[in-house]
Amino acid sequence: MDMFSLLTIVYMMNEHPQEAKIWFASEEDCWSVLMNNDTLYDQINAEAGWCTVSDIPSRLTKPKLRPW
Repeated sequence: MDMFSLLTIVYMMNEHPQEAKIWFASEEDCWSVLMNNDTLYDQINAEAGWCTVSDIPSRLTKPKLRPW
């Protein structure tokens, strides 16, 4: 089951540390933004980044209908 993941990116703006936080539907999507080339992480010259997995499911499995 996929859980929502929060991407946190730390970068500097005018010598002051800033944070950007973005929600993703899965941990895999979150890490792909950090690890792939030419993503937001690279474009803002970030200094640190990590993904935090929440305990909230992003996709729910619907129960099967019973014939009775």
